[in-house]
Amino acid sequence: MPSFLKGYGMKASVPKKATKFPLFVHKGRGYWCKTVLGKHHYFGKVADDPQGKEALKLWLYEKDWLLAGLDPPPYDPDGASTISVKYVLNKFLGAKEAKLEAGDLSRRTFDELKETGSLVLDAIPASLEARLLVPAHFNKVMAAINKRYQSPNSRGKFVGQVKSIFKFAYENGLIDRPANIGTEFKKPSQKSIRQHRNAKGDQSLNPDEVKSLLKHASVNMRAMLLLGLQAGFSNIELSELPRSAIKGDWIEWPRAKTATQRRIPLWKETKQAIQAAIKDGKPDGELVFYRNGIRYRDRRFICYEFTKIAMLAGVENHTFYDLRRTFQTVAENSCEDYDLPAIKSIMGHADNRNDMSAGYRQNISDERLHAVTNAVRKWLGKIPKGGAE
Repeated sequence: MPSFLKGYGMKASVPKKATKFPLFVHKGRGYWCKTVLGKHHYFGKVADDPQGKEALKLWLYEKDWLLAGLDPPPYDPDGASTISVKYVLNKFLGAKEAKLEAGDLSRRTFDELKETGSLVLDAIPASLEARLLVPAHFNKVMAAINKRYQSPNSRGKFVGQVKSIFKFAYENGLIDRPANIGTEFKKPSQKSIRQHRNAKGDQSLNPDEVKSLLKHASVNMRAMLLLGLQAGFSNIELSELPRSAIKGDWIEWPRAKTATQRRIPLWKETKQAIQAAIKDGKPDGELVFYRNGIRYRDRRFICYEFTKIAMLAGVENHTFYDLRRTFQTVAENSCEDYDLPAIKSIMGHADNRNDMSAGYRQNISDERLHAVTNAVRKWLGKIPKGGAE
């Protein structure tokens, strides 16, 4: 036993540091310890390793990482580091969380990546070495994706996210070669996407369906429905819509997904519904919509509320996102002068990088924006007042 440990466990005090041995005993926890860059790091219980031999091995393995301010990979007592699937996921999500905090990644995307990580761990053992993954593992992930998501677009999105996780692992040196995903772990074909869309049919709403929804809508949902129809807002955008975006008769707010600036004229009825939602919400809140004084932290709550109202209204086989589809469909079909750039501006669609004219276009006039929203307003006809409490 090192001389500095004499008396450990007895009344004699234990020196905090050894004269030669690099670790000390943390008296409060009974662990081998080392302070690096102002932070305690632990290397196992003294009771299990009284001589500190294993603790020393662990310290020597982690030393360079800790001194560089980095998290060391898991330690294998037999000599080699083990980069597990769980470790890869933690490092990946850590990198994405840093982007989230910097404002370079949306909360929606980060939540989806966390969901993807959980899906991977449901299909692959968390402790498995990432470098040992074979196509059979990814086939299990593919089966889990297919079971959970019916839409080919959703399946394709999550396949892409899983690939990005292990691409990150390779490019950041966590695995020494690209992941062996095999031939079957791939996004659905464009043909299958078209077939799925054809099977669902026309997803746009008609005026009577919209009016029926408005009749049964709560204060919040009435404003949400109108914003979905006249501005193409999604449930995600509505959960994050700040009050500061309301500028009199306009909304001025960039779409988070594309960072495309939007300036949207408000119908009189939409403006009134927004004011009612704010009055009914949190008095000192920053957002437009609150539910019992609490913000819609999970965008899916808006979908749930829409589903309940749709059942009461007798509107079947529709989701909240269909309002956005309806806006674009009606706007394209109803405008006297077809104006796709103005429609895209309200929708928040990003311009194609090959669209030269978009690169030179500096703004869309208010008259053009009004023409689009007025066309949809005329299509809808008389808007019923009130709604459910």
